[in-house]
Amino acid sequence: MTSWGRTEQKASRLLKELDADDLHDQLDAMRAYLKELTGSFGKIANRQWGRAAELATDTAHDAEETMRDNLAASLVVALGVGVLVGYMIRRGSE
Repeated sequence: MTSWGRTEQKASRLLKELDADDLHDQLDAMRAYLKELTGSFGKIANRQWGRAAELATDTAHDAEETMRDNLAASLVVALGVGVLVGYMIRRGSE
């Protein structure tokens, strides 16, 4: 077990050997690296967000076109779902 005085001596030696300019340079390098990393991540995230939004818009337009092309079938399906929901509601209230 080391004594408190011996620990203080080791800490004092370590602080004397520590170069403040070197530490400052290392922190600057880390700061620059993190800035570059977050910038790259932001660009990638924005690109992916744009692709997802474009895909969602295209899918919505395709669905709308399909409904317009098959208007009669869409109306029959909507009517059938409405009748089914009405039946279920009426049956549940009896």
